[in-house]
Amino acid sequence: MSAAAGPPFSWNLITDLRAMWQFQFMQNAFMAGTIIAVVAGLVGYLVVLRRSAFASHALGHTGFSGAAAAVLVGANPVYGLLIFTMFTGGGMALLGNRASSRDVETGTVLAFALAIGLLFLSLYQGYATEAYSILFGEVLGISAAGVAFTFWTGLAVIAIVALIYRPLLFASLDEDVAEAKGMPMMFLNVAFMLLLAVTISIAVQIIGVFLIFALLVTPAAIAVRLTKSVAGAVIVSIVIAATAVWAGLFIGWYEPYPVSFFIVGIVFLEYVFVRAMGALRTTALVQAVDASERDGVRTLRNAALSASASQVLFVGAVVFIAISLLTHPSALSNPAVLLGQANLGFLLLGAAAVVGMYSFLTYFSGFRMLATSSREFTSPAFFTLVGILGITLMLGGLDLYFSGVFLAASSYGLAPVAILFGVPIVLVGAVLLLLGLFGQAVGSWRVGLRYHEGTLRTGAILMFFPLAGCALSYLGYRRAFAQGARTAPLTASS
Repeated sequence: MSAAAGPPFSWNLITDLRAMWQFQFMQNAFMAGTIIAVVAGLVGYLVVLRRSAFASHALGHTGFSGAAAAVLVGANPVYGLLIFTMFTGGGMALLGNRASSRDVETGTVLAFALAIGLLFLSLYQGYATEAYSILFGEVLGISAAGVAFTFWTGLAVIAIVALIYRPLLFASLDEDVAEAKGMPMMFLNVAFMLLLAVTISIAVQIIGVFLIFALLVTPAAIAVRLTKSVAGAVIVSIVIAATAVWAGLFIGWYEPYPVSFFIVGIVFLEYVFVRAMGALRTTALVQAVDASERDGVRTLRNAALSASASQVLFVGAVVFIAISLLTHPSALSNPAVLLGQANLGFLLLGAAAVVGMYSFLTYFSGFRMLATSSREFTSPAFFTLVGILGITLMLGGLDLYFSGVFLAASSYGLAPVAILFGVPIVLVGAVLLLLGLFGQAVGSWRVGLRYHEGTLRTGAILMFFPLAGCALSYLGYRRAFAQGARTAPLTASS
């Protein structure tokens, strides 16, 4: 089943969601995806603590053998996958008493299970389409019965985790101490592997055997880097998994590409971003430099002036683009036409980006100078560096997107890929830019209060002035859309 083909994106989320939820298969996908995300986020946190990522990866692959066996006897592949992963998971736990040293046993069971799966496929005479769909997931094909099965199975997993959570968490954090205190390690290991097997069995419906690692491990790996609290890490893991599934389904409604690709791509970008931010915080770039406070304040004052110029250029650019949308509504569905009609606006936008980059670099230099006398200005320097990364990503994403638009006119094969990746890169860059602006605003306000600099306090308030330009461009877009620039019948294909 291919991705759904809905109406054009209207920038009105309520309208867009209503259009999606008119279809039963989208309702099923959102409900099943949410349940699976909650269970995967919870169990995935324990997977990361117990260093059992390879076990989760192996269970997903061995589950394919169970799906093949179910197809051979005419049963639902999900049931075969569930039974097979539970048996192999229990076998891994019994053969390897410690989670930290179970790789050999896991690899042994994995090889045997895959060999059995190959035998089952060779015995089957028809087309094992259902079994092969397990490889990459088929979230848009989940039925109402599948949603019910996912719900009750997920509820059972959550209930069991709640019952044994404290001893399981203790054993996951330190196996040696838990064993010394007489805790039933074999029981906990087997119970955990069975819970992991069940979670994988329901999760492969949306993410597939080959991609299960992304949804089960990556959100939890992100969460443990963001918070040290157990409850906080579990909540963050669940939120990341759920939002990735929702965003993947939302994007998949408009793009004719696999939903699992978007889900995996989202969590992967989030993980890379968190790792990059962690590396930036420890780098010498955000550490204090030997400079006087007077030099730091003067540098920040220059940064505030250049930032004001950038904001004026940005607002002027988006106003010009909004006017162009109103006078040429057809440009909404043709970016090439928009570039031709609003070329001055895009030139102003480029100038705003250049001046804005200069202001970010100047802010960064000023905060580093002041961090010598007070470490509270290290965080503003870090957030400013994040904003610089955001501007870079936005410029790169825009270049990629418009390159894809122009390449599409020549029927170049990679044009859809350039457009597909350009848009999310721009959105990620915009989020990072907002984080940078927030950090700059807070830092400028603190410096202004400490050194009685009205210019910096005013600059901190005006830091969010570009949001007014975004609001104007949005209103222009909505007005042009109301004039009928985009009209398309509501369709869906599967």
